[in-house]
Amino acid sequence: MWAKIKSFLFSLKGKAILLATLFIAVFMAIIGYNTFTREKNLYFKNMKNQASALVETAGINFSNALISQEVGLTEETGLIDHYIADMLTKEKSILTILIFDESGKIIAHSQLSEYGKIYKDAGNVLNYKDTVIREINDIARGPILEAVTPLMIGRKKIATLRMEFSLKGFYGELAGLVKSIVLLTILAIVVSSFVTVVGINAILAPVERLSKAMDDVDYGIYDGFSEKPRRDEIGQLQKSFISMVNRLREADLQWENTFDSITDLISIHTSDYTIVKANRALAQRLHTTADRLIGKKCWEVFHGFDGACPGCPHSATLTTMTAATLEVEYPALGGIFLTTTFPVFNEKGELTGTIHIAKDITEEKRLQEKFIQSEKMASMGQMAAGIAHEINNPLNSILGYATYLLETSDGLSGKEELDRIARAAARCRDAVRRFLDFARETPSKRELVNVKDIAENILSMLHHQISSQKIEVVCEIGAYLWINADKGQIEEVFINMVLNACDAMPDGGRLSITAAGDDSWIKVNISDTGCGIPKENLNKIFDPFFTTKDPGKGTGLGLAVSHTIIRNHGGSIDCRSEPGAGTNFTITLPGIV
Repeated sequence: MWAKIKSFLFSLKGKAILLATLFIAVFMAIIGYNTFTREKNLYFKNMKNQASALVETAGINFSNALISQEVGLTEETGLIDHYIADMLTKEKSILTILIFDESGKIIAHSQLSEYGKIYKDAGNVLNYKDTVIREINDIARGPILEAVTPLMIGRKKIATLRMEFSLKGFYGELAGLVKSIVLLTILAIVVSSFVTVVGINAILAPVERLSKAMDDVDYGIYDGFSEKPRRDEIGQLQKSFISMVNRLREADLQWENTFDSITDLISIHTSDYTIVKANRALAQRLHTTADRLIGKKCWEVFHGFDGACPGCPHSATLTTMTAATLEVEYPALGGIFLTTTFPVFNEKGELTGTIHIAKDITEEKRLQEKFIQSEKMASMGQMAAGIAHEINNPLNSILGYATYLLETSDGLSGKEELDRIARAAARCRDAVRRFLDFARETPSKRELVNVKDIAENILSMLHHQISSQKIEVVCEIGAYLWINADKGQIEEVFINMVLNACDAMPDGGRLSITAAGDDSWIKVNISDTGCGIPKENLNKIFDPFFTTKDPGKGTGLGLAVSHTIIRNHGGSIDCRSEPGAGTNFTITLPGIV
């Protein structure tokens, strides 16, 4: 209860009512006091004048009566008593009338029992030379107006007339006046309070609506005030508020456009991992809208977990209160991202959440892996060149002598062993040739080559092996896909790809070769339905000498040489594979318009 009273007193309405009440009370008090004082003085002056006129008039009559008594014209005190009785009858305000002589002895009184007594205050009254009017406060009878005048015969004072008038009526009228003033003051306070309340309500109503509209203003919500501005000062305040809201709307729109124009994935998270804001790039990457992301947990959106993931940069920032950076693979976003979280503080310096920025580095990682692959290729090429040069001459000698002995020694024993030596030397020579092809950029003879012709020639060349393994072939290549390339090198790439596919399908399957192109590039897809490549081996398949085949069935140079050939032709090779679902190689080469 006291809280409500205190709240009201400190409100603008309460202050206005108190101020108006105080003003009216003070104003009416001043007016009432002045009115009361003026009326009191006026009434009192009027009564004094009346008392003075009455006592002086009666004094003349009493003086004449005393003179008549002195000369024996009337009976003693008879005439005076008659005058006293007559005055008491006519003037109801007269309480007492008494006359005393110079010795203070009462010679006439409105009460017969007082005759002959000595008037106790005669000493003071006898000194009055003129008519005196004064107020006396008698405890028993109340306020009294005393009128005293000397009774004279010529210049001789023969007695003193004293008359008492009751002031109860006078003070009763004053009390009525005070009551009227108080009632008028109360009425004025009530009326002023009512007018103040009505006026304040008329002023505060639009202010309260404006205040509510201010409370309703929030990020993205700026349409809470549609009232037409007034023409007074409050209207000026309303116009200022509308102008402020418009500026906020424009600023938020500008910030929103900036926020959504950033291609990096940005979101704002609270300390409990809840997303409160996300930009358009993040929503599009997740195939949803930014509004649908708000309120979800970050681990649910990015990882599909039911709790914070290990090594979470958001958790690190909450712990250290500093920025944290981590390279993270987000399955939901389909890539690798360099993620940085920045702390967000409120006005009190308290950490309330983080800003989450994820930059897609998938392509950079792929280029980095390609760069590493190129470095490996360069290093292995240098080693291969050295080895090839060291063994090439002895190997040619072995092969030459073995071939010579086989051709010239018809009946020589051990001919079968010589044949094995020759065949082994030939295999070594082919290996050395592969080393040399891998180690250096062999000068190529570029010409216009039709991709469809190369594919059909290779399939025809390897028809026996393909059919013996019961492999179904699907070849869909347009007739006008031309490239500027070394035909032999491109054929070698196709042979390596087709042979690898056959090796992956020993029990049969389907081999698909498709190609398509535009004005700039031609893409050739060679896929199989074989055993596939384990995920941990995908980034090694182009490494020299890396092979999963049994010993003697592969050198691990086929894909490495193919990668080098395609790179030298300005293209690229990409591989996608899943164990048990097959493998797909995509060869991209510059096309000819």
